[in-house]
Order: sequence, then C-alpha cells, then structure tokens
Amino acid sequence: MLLNTPQSRFEEIYRVYEEAFPEVERRTREGQKKVFQNPDYRIRIAEEEGEVAAFLGYWNLPGCVFLEHLATAEKSRGKGYGKLLVEEVLAEAEKPVFLEIEPVTEDDPMTARRARFYERLGFYLNSFDYLQMPLKPEDEPIKLMIMSYGGPVAEKEFDVYKKEIYRLVYGVN
Repeated sequence: MLLNTPQSRFEEIYRVYEEAFPEVERRTREGQKKVFQNPDYRIRIAEEEGEVAAFLGYWNLPGCVFLEHLATAEKSRGKGYGKLLVEEVLAEAEKPVFLEIEPVTEDDPMTARRARFYERLGFYLNSFDYLQMPLKPEDEPIKLMIMSYGGPVAEKEFDVYKKEIYRLVYGVN
C-alpha cells in the first residue's frame, strides 16, 4: 500500500529501518524525516495486525525508479511482504528500475540470498563497481553493486542514472 502521508507512520517505519539496517546504511532520524518530505520519495508498507510489517522506501526520479530501502520487521520475515512491495512498484514503473546491493561474498551467505531474492523478481546483478554515497556527513562511501530490473545495463549506460541518483538522493554533484 502506497502511503500518501508517510510522515504519519514515521516512527513505526523508522523502528523497522533501525532493526533491519546497520547504522552506516541508514540516515539519522532527522535525516530520514527530511527525506520523507521530498516529493520524489515514496513509501509503501505492508501491515500485519494494523502495524507496519514491512516497508519499501524508493525514489521516483525523472529518469528512473531507485529502490533505496526494503525492510521487514523481524517477526514478519518470510511471509512475502518484501516481494509484494517490490512487485507493486514494478507493476507501476514506466522507466528503468535500479537498486543497490552489497557485493555477494562467500564470507556472508546473506549477500547471495539477497541477490537471489531480487533475481527471482526479475533483477539482474551488474558486474561493474558502484559507490553508495554516505547517508550521513561523517560516513564514507560504501562499495556496493547495482541491480537493474529486466536485464543487465552497461556501466556507461548506467552513468546517466548514477548522476541523477547521486544528485537527487545523496545530494552529491
């Protein structure tokens, strides 16, 4: 379900956000409140017993859709909420869809599990390097990978979208 006024559910969503993402992969409470007010930012939620069970925070940018954070509350994991939320966005998207993912490593089996989850939804793990810009001023960029919906994208082709993501999502020119 797309929230027209995500600010009204901010605290519930932020609790799931804190539970699901390490500090380096999330904004501060105030930083995320500011993002919730951006007209390009969207929040979809899945509810369980009237509470936020999962959310997808994404950006409807001029050239692409950028899925930024997908998280499910620990007690609600494995019930298909994440798949449902991503499929809702994909059904409406009329432009390229991208997301960032940690590099798949043998040291962390969850990285391969996450990649397979998105691959089952039609995303492709591209082979070029990508840096996620910091979500807080004190953080450093993080090496991640880009997944694209519907098929691979060449690094040169992605550069146009990367510039847009960097500028509008991370505030970096």
